Amino acid sequence: MTLSWIQYHILLELTQHARRRYSQLRPADVEGNLFMYHLNGLMKENLVEKTDHAYRLSAKGLQFAGTLSLKTGKTRQQPKILTAIIAKNREGHYLFSRWHRQPNIDLVSFPHGMLHYGEKLADMAARELAEKAGLQAALMHRGEVYIRGVHGKVIDRHMLVHLFEAQQVEPEPQGRQRPEVSEPFWAPLDSLQPGQFVPGFYEIAALVQDQPKGNIFADLLVEI
Repeated sequence: MTLSWIQYHILLELTQHARRRYSQLRPADVEGNLFMYHLNGLMKENLVEKTDHAYRLSAKGLQFAGTLSLKTGKTRQQPKILTAIIAKNREGHYLFSRWHRQPNIDLVSFPHGMLHYGEKLADMAARELAEKAGLQAALMHRGEVYIRGVHGKVIDRHMLVHLFEAQQVEPEPQGRQRPEVSEPFWAPLDSLQPGQFVPGFYEIAALVQDQPKGNIFADLLVEI
């Protein structure tokens, strides 16, 4: 949804106050019919609701307010939360994903994906292993890695990656895989070059190889 300045004004007011009446929300220089048009648009999007002759943010609106900057009146880009799965076979090869879509097309990484709203980390890790590789396993949390990818002087991506180690890997029915998204394969780390990896994931793989046991914590700044 593209917001008008009037809608931003309404959302900012309701971010700073639990409830506001019509007269408190409408800017003095905005005609009533025009104001109601934009207010109704927010209510149709379920961002604002009316109660007891006043307006307030809905549950969806409260979520939106968490991304809204009071300084600029614009939404802020938020770091992404991911889980990545470390799996190793008897030959000492790691499980990787080769990506078939942007922004990582033709690059490789550990199988990973973004956390769904309200989802538990362990549940997400199990889902990603099934979707990306058609496997299931006992999963152990190994740590967290922050990745900030820099393109020139601009932060292009900012991610918090929760690492899970797969133990007792078992095959799972293949129907949940999505080959249009990624392709799983096993390979030793030294068979791949750093430039073949999704930014930050070669560094994660090197940390995993250097620290086969114990927790892994790192803050990475990588060039894209």
